[in-house]
Amino acid sequence: MINALIGDIVSIEEGTLFLRCGHIEYSLSISSQTASTLSNLSLEARRGVRVMTVLVHREDSMSLFGFSDADEREAFLQLQTVSGIGAKQALKILSGINVRNLAEALDSGNLKLLSSIPGIGPKTGQKMILALRNVLVLDEDKVKSTSGPRKQAHHPYSDIINALVDMGYDRRLVEETVDKVTENQASELEKMSHHDAEEHLFRLSIKLLG
Repeated sequence: MINALIGDIVSIEEGTLFLRCGHIEYSLSISSQTASTLSNLSLEARRGVRVMTVLVHREDSMSLFGFSDADEREAFLQLQTVSGIGAKQALKILSGINVRNLAEALDSGNLKLLSSIPGIGPKTGQKMILALRNVLVLDEDKVKSTSGPRKQAHHPYSDIINALVDMGYDRRLVEETVDKVTENQASELEKMSHHDAEEHLFRLSIKLLG
């Protein structure tokens, strides 16, 4: 795998970076976010630029994608784990929103913001949330995790979720199921103690999970 290229920027055109490394000039597909970052570099800084890369090999083609930092590359790779999102669409998404805002939208379940990204409708946005909520961990968050967990809302029924995950169920599916049951049973749960509510939710959730 080509992890990164270090070279001089020849030019930046719409969606494409031309980078000269020695006697070879590479053409890399880039997002508008990376294009903006690299375009704002001074003439001196455009020499010896390190660009993170991903080589996508298909049966009939090979495409090289470039990124201004590791976070954008990680987001690019994770987006492609979502059903229906390929390399080109992943890059299009990253052109419509920066990585930090994307991670926050996914973690908070902000479907409205995700659906506003060009090429992403509510259905795809929902699939992204289900697949990538609390999955994108940026470099800044990795540093923070050494001194404490990543800041996120504590689920009121986390014990149930952990118990079901320990039984072998997928965490994202469990969280989705528990949230759905909690919403549907809201009026009933208000009348119960927390302990009784947990038992009630556990029984209904495991029934839905099958």
